[in-house]
Amino acid sequence: MKIHPLMLAAVIAFWGWQTGLWVVAVPIAIFVCASFYVSLRWALTTAHLTRVADFCTVLALLLGAYLYITYGNPRAIIVFFQWLPVMFLPVALAHAYGTAERMNLAVLFWSLRRRPPARPATFDPWWPYFALWIVAASAANVRGEWFYVGLIALISWPLVRIRPWSYRVGTWGVAFSMAIALGYGLQYGLSVTQAWLEAAAPEWIAASGARTDPYRATTDIGHIGKLKDSDAIVLRVVTPDGKEPPRLWHRASYNAYFGAEWIARGAAFVRVDDAPNERWPLKADHAPRARATIHDYTVRPNPVLSLPAGTSAIEKLNAVSMQRNALGAVQIVREPGFFSYVAAYAGEAALDGAPTAEDVKLPAREREAFDALASELGLKGQTPAASVEQIKQYFANGYQYSTFQKNAPLVGSPIVDFLHRSKSGHCEYFATATALLLRAGGIPARYATGFVVAEKSDLENAYIVRTRHAHAWVRAYVNGAWIEIDTTPPSWFAIEAEEGGAWSKTWSKVSDLWSWLRFRASQAWANSDERQWLTGALIVVFPFALWLAWRLYRSRNKAKNNQLKQILISDARMGADSEFYRIEQRLTEQGWGRRPHETANDWLARLKSDAKLDTASLAEIVELHNRYRFDPLGLDETQRTLLTQTASSWLTTDAKLSGRT
Repeated sequence: MKIHPLMLAAVIAFWGWQTGLWVVAVPIAIFVCASFYVSLRWALTTAHLTRVADFCTVLALLLGAYLYITYGNPRAIIVFFQWLPVMFLPVALAHAYGTAERMNLAVLFWSLRRRPPARPATFDPWWPYFALWIVAASAANVRGEWFYVGLIALISWPLVRIRPWSYRVGTWGVAFSMAIALGYGLQYGLSVTQAWLEAAAPEWIAASGARTDPYRATTDIGHIGKLKDSDAIVLRVVTPDGKEPPRLWHRASYNAYFGAEWIARGAAFVRVDDAPNERWPLKADHAPRARATIHDYTVRPNPVLSLPAGTSAIEKLNAVSMQRNALGAVQIVREPGFFSYVAAYAGEAALDGAPTAEDVKLPAREREAFDALASELGLKGQTPAASVEQIKQYFANGYQYSTFQKNAPLVGSPIVDFLHRSKSGHCEYFATATALLLRAGGIPARYATGFVVAEKSDLENAYIVRTRHAHAWVRAYVNGAWIEIDTTPPSWFAIEAEEGGAWSKTWSKVSDLWSWLRFRASQAWANSDERQWLTGALIVVFPFALWLAWRLYRSRNKAKNNQLKQILISDARMGADSEFYRIEQRLTEQGWGRRPHETANDWLARLKSDAKLDTASLAEIVELHNRYRFDPLGLDETQRTLLTQTASSWLTTDAKLSGRT
């Protein structure tokens, strides 16, 4: 079955709808579909198409490299597939306006050029191109219900055309409806699986340490097993004259604890209005004492910023909008990829909102244990500052840092088990226990998450932050201000750095070098003038366009109609010497030619109805021709002779053919 041009127009429009790029989709649809109706053709050989395909391959590689540098995985892969049919548009147009009905597979596959088969393998490229547009639209879709409706409509169109007429309409319709329902269930299951993978799979799927949810933080408290954080670099911090920056860099805080989750309750986000020169003030009446430049990276839109305590303004940040909540989280709206900003800070207390009732609540399951410990330590009879110091001393004596949890209780509260039995855990244990103990002593406290900035890179001349530098601590309200309290033993940073062995350290150096090269490339790309890139693109593309136009002009060949296009086929193509084409040409000359995109069987039915021809003998010829033309096994010698004889007999003896005009 030949593809109908309206199918191509519909699938390209579907892509334009899903991506919102109508300005790209409309001209492409026009140029592609126009080739089915205009008579102008160029006699492009396989060598010509090969050069165009190679150009498209180089273009795809360059775009893939740009997307990887700019967005990283998995965003780069998604965007790459979204633009894939556009990247191969030149070869599609070259085929569309050429004279060959089918394309040699060697045009797209280098392996077939190095070792060409005895009989060239050819295919109709329009159906794979049709499928490629569907894949591209799938990569760009916004997961709405109408996407599936449009997808079913596009797939149903060709299936209805090739429906076996021997099957009853009702039976076929029921089977097709069941397939639609099953497909919807499968795609829904895949969507759920993807959501699960994004939460549980390696960091290249889950956006590494740069991913922070300001509404909810699921901890590893109570999980049996070793924490596995990577050495991937997620932040770079540059300070004036290389001065040491603040140690704790905050991303988000939470005020309600349930089970193994902290939740930001009653902390709605409010918009931050930007000032001139890409400056976003957070606290207008608070003068900063220092500044630091942060180079961040995100594979998702709407990242949460990493900021030191006392940040009063964010400068040199290119974002669509910014919002913040009373718990100190600052979130921006911008495209994924590398981005930079300057934090203007005082390095004192955090500028979070005033305490609320949520900041002193204790969860029911842990209340008794923490109230008893607070009473034992006498926290409520002391000043808040003295209570903080006593809690620091309490966790500094008898508790140790560990990333491995063993013999965890199957029942009861894991944080209470940490408090009384194991006395060993990672930062999430220490931060949670400290926050709840402060609350038991009457001090408002919040669970804070972010990174520790402490590793200096000689290669980059900057402080680098890795995924394993993610950290949790506490913000407590003492003497009218929010102060940072970190009770995790300081040894945790060195312990994390030493794990992994010699091989891990060697690989980390290689990974660091690659990360730095990507970062520098992204900076050069972002800081370059758009006119420079346009000039460079013209230097690359314009000579190729001139060369291609010159080759097309030299090989131009105006075909009289689309039927002639089917006859002007390379002799090397399988089945090109079929005698059926002589019959097709004879009927075309007499006014009963095969229409564009009309199947052979549909053509015979029309001849029988309109031209009153006896098509019984033609049906046998068409069957042999289709096998000779499309069956990989072809025809044996006897069948090939039969095709020749029946076609010649029909041309010379069919009475109904003679005399028709």
